[in-house]
Amino acid sequence: WTEDHTSSLIKFLAAHRSEAGDRMNFKIGVFQAAAGYFLEPPEGVSKEGWVPPVARDSHACKNKWAAVYTKKYKIVLDIKAQSGFAWDNELGTGIDSTSEAVWAAYIK
Repeated sequence: WTEDHTSSLIKFLAAHRSEAGDRMNFKIGVFQAAAGYFLEPPEGVSKEGWVPPVARDSHACKNKWAAVYTKKYKIVLDIKAQSGFAWDNELGTGIDSTSEAVWAAYIK
């Protein structure tokens, strides 16, 4: 998985967020649709003669999402547990100039 492919998967799943269950668990049909999405040419590219660079199946999409989501979820939990951080489920950490020192210490 390249960074671009991972980003495309995340964007696709974000667009289908309403189909996710608790903790962003998607049914296999969403991952099947994601795999089909990878078979489509990028915006602005003609379908004629276009060959997908990599074929992805629903299981590959599901496994990648599980790996990405688990990693990101653990990071969020860790940040929420740190002293000096505020957390909002809509806005995230809300890092600004007042929390810059706390963030700098965290990323070390």
